[in-house]
Amino acid sequence: MVALATPGAADVTLLECTSGRVLAATTAPHTLVAGPTLAPDGRALYVATGAGDLLRYSLPTLREEARVALAFEATVLAAAGGPDAVVLAGGRGTNPLSAHDPATLAEVHRYRLPATYAVADLHDVPARRRFVIAFADLREVWEIAYGRDAPPVLQGLVHDYRSNEAIPLPGRFTPRRFEVASPTRALIPGPAPYEAARIDDDGALGIVHLDVRREIERPALAAAPRTGRVVPWGAAAQRGLLVVAAGAHAGEVLVALSWQAGLPFDAGAEILALAPAGGGALLASTGTEGVAIRLVDVRRRSIKTLTTRPAADALPLRFVAGTDGCVVLVDRHDRWLAGVIVAP
Repeated sequence: MVALATPGAADVTLLECTSGRVLAATTAPHTLVAGPTLAPDGRALYVATGAGDLLRYSLPTLREEARVALAFEATVLAAAGGPDAVVLAGGRGTNPLSAHDPATLAEVHRYRLPATYAVADLHDVPARRRFVIAFADLREVWEIAYGRDAPPVLQGLVHDYRSNEAIPLPGRFTPRRFEVASPTRALIPGPAPYEAARIDDDGALGIVHLDVRREIERPALAAAPRTGRVVPWGAAAQRGLLVVAAGAHAGEVLVALSWQAGLPFDAGAEILALAPAGGGALLASTGTEGVAIRLVDVRRRSIKTLTTRPAADALPLRFVAGTDGCVVLVDRHDRWLAGVIVAP
């Protein structure tokens, strides 16, 4: 199943993945500004409203289970699972980043800085049990561990660590901060848990290595990358990023560890939308019978058509991930067009 929300409205609809059948629907108390965001276990859905409310709905009933007033307007949400599950809400203004109990939504941590700031993007990295956060007006990237057994964060200079003079801060919820060359527009999960990509405020792509805490490469691309059109592919030694420009038939294939562009991947038709799919990529492209959803193995240069539907006129299109491998193609009004189940 997948949850869809109408932009600029308060409606939330839960749909069956491959048929688009409505399973449940609800109306939030105010216009939505963030979400819907699924809990990893598929049992809850989180949204944020323009009135500053963070809400939890049960699945599959969409019954409201919890609500809390935020001290800021959230624009992005992320939900981590497991025994140390937590919900992170980010926005802009005065201290606009907070962590919440996933069941009650009670605030468990607030991130306070001397000046106002704006969260550009954030996402969960389950393999590291950490969130990655980037900012629209700070030249920083943060990692925030949510595991209760996270090792302490050592605050101090290099010689302090070697002399055991650094100040140990709690490992859970304390930011592990590092500088990048410029503020960030968007974050993209990388092909390895310790990698992330970011689009900076000038529209350039950067590769961030989370273990060494720095941006390691700024690949040369033929066209400026766009949010939603950069996806990871592969695993282990054979991995990288697929970058597709608007209106293009082919994508640039960036290969780790050099992060240089290899031979492009040609889909044979205009690529309308792109999403990660396990070690490959899911794309929607134009075809003789309408819009085709196709599964791509970038490493093997193979492509398989999963389903086709009549042409859509409300462009642009995008993919939305649901539960249990569900990925749905929607139009610019977030209306269901087609859905497929892909293996993790």
